[in-house]
Order: sequence, then C-alpha cells, then structure tokens
Amino acid sequence: MVCCVWRQSWPSNTTKSRIYNSCVLSSLLDASETWTLLKADIAKLEAFHMTNQRRRLDILWYEFVTNVEVATLSQLINEAISRRRHSLFGRVRRMDQAAPAHQALHLSVTSRQGSGQSDTWRRQPGRPRKCWVEQVVTSRGLSLSDAWSVVTDRSAWRALRPVDGQA
Repeated sequence: MVCCVWRQSWPSNTTKSRIYNSCVLSSLLDASETWTLLKADIAKLEAFHMTNQRRRLDILWYEFVTNVEVATLSQLINEAISRRRHSLFGRVRRMDQAAPAHQALHLSVTSRQGSGQSDTWRRQPGRPRKCWVEQVVTSRGLSLSDAWSVVTDRSAWRALRPVDGQA
C-alpha cells in the first residue's frame, strides 16, 4: 500500500515524508541502535533508502538526478542509526550502577581500556571488525574514556556531532 502512496499526486511531499518516516523507516530501523554494521550493510540500507526517496520525490531513473541532490532533501540512514546508537549509549551510561545494562557496558568499556584481557586473546574469525562500543566512539571522534566521562552531562553529549564520514 505504501508504494501506491508514492505514485499519487494528492498527498504533498510533507505528507509523503511523514508516512515514510513513520511507516517505512520505523520498521527498517527497528532496534538499529544495537546493530554492529559493516560497510556492505550500510551500503544496502543506503541503497534501499535512496530508492525509496527517489520514488517519494517522483524522480524517474532517466532524469539524471544525482544521489547527492536527493540526499540533501532527506536524511541519511547511517546518520539516523548513529544518532540512535549515540542516544542508547548515553541512556545506558546514565542508568543506576546496579542495572545489568550499565554493568555490562561498564565491563566492556574497562576491558577495552586495557584491563581484563590477555595479550593472546583474539576475536573469532567472521565477526565485525568493530564492536558496538567502538562504533559509538568512532562516530563521534572521541576516545573511549572521554566518551565515558562526557556522557554524564546530557547537554554536552547531545551537542556532539558525528565526524564526517563516520556517521
């Protein structure tokens, strides 16, 4: 049914955008704040998003409109996932220290800062190169210890913007 809405002329672009954000993006990005993504995964999500944006904006394939022009009219999926991941990291960090989620995140952060793992430990083959915590930190251009301390100030944490190309 949603595809039929894109072809109709009666809903405005604003209405189509609201439908897309509430129906399509909410389903597509469900629990995306916990995903660890590879470049191939991001490319597939961006391709799906770009195809849907072109349909929503009524841009035909032979009109030679670049993806950059289409992206200026809409948000990128990678940035949306990064914002969600950033928000979840802050929420879990500010939880009560007795909460299991806070304890798990704290253990992950302390182990990545050098205490806890031996030098001979290696990750099993086939796993993503970056874990979730590393993706949170690199998307904002901070060190892990800086992110752990900045997140307690909610306004400063929200003010951080993604590093270009790292969203």
